[in-house]
Amino acid sequence: MYSNKPYLEWLIPVGLWNRFILIEKKNKKEDNIYFGIGILILCTPCLMFLRKTSFFEALMFSVPLAILLPYLRNVFTTKYLKKSLKELSIKFYENKININKKDVELRNERKWVSKIKVIPNDEMNLLEFTINWQTSKGPTFDEFRIPILEDKKDDIHKIMNRIEIKS
Repeated sequence: MYSNKPYLEWLIPVGLWNRFILIEKKNKKEDNIYFGIGILILCTPCLMFLRKTSFFEALMFSVPLAILLPYLRNVFTTKYLKKSLKELSIKFYENKININKKDVELRNERKWVSKIKVIPNDEMNLLEFTINWQTSKGPTFDEFRIPILEDKKDDIHKIMNRIEIKS
């Protein structure tokens, strides 16, 4: 169904990749902190009103949940964010991106890309993919970002044209 050959390959210098890791881990950490706070704020009163628990009983359940879920989300979404000692390869396929032999699925029978955009940053521009998938409670999403090399800005249009965007 999808081609096994990449249509584009970027070689990212070590220094740029390691700076990107710091930026991206900070972004992911901030997202997960807000996610945990949201769980805590929503879960505690819901348990109190819907299950008639006391405030402390609700906290005993919601605090571990507010810590565990963001932690697991962080572990699973940052597998590709490892510091490198050598030049890094990013290969673009129609359905995935391979970063130093680790695949990040963009689309399959369960996942789809809903948005691709360039995020300007003080240090470097980032290319962000919003990847959606269906859950039992409705669609959900996560963002995946990679650094854009200065000499590869023309490739952005090629990437946007090759990767199907579905809303």
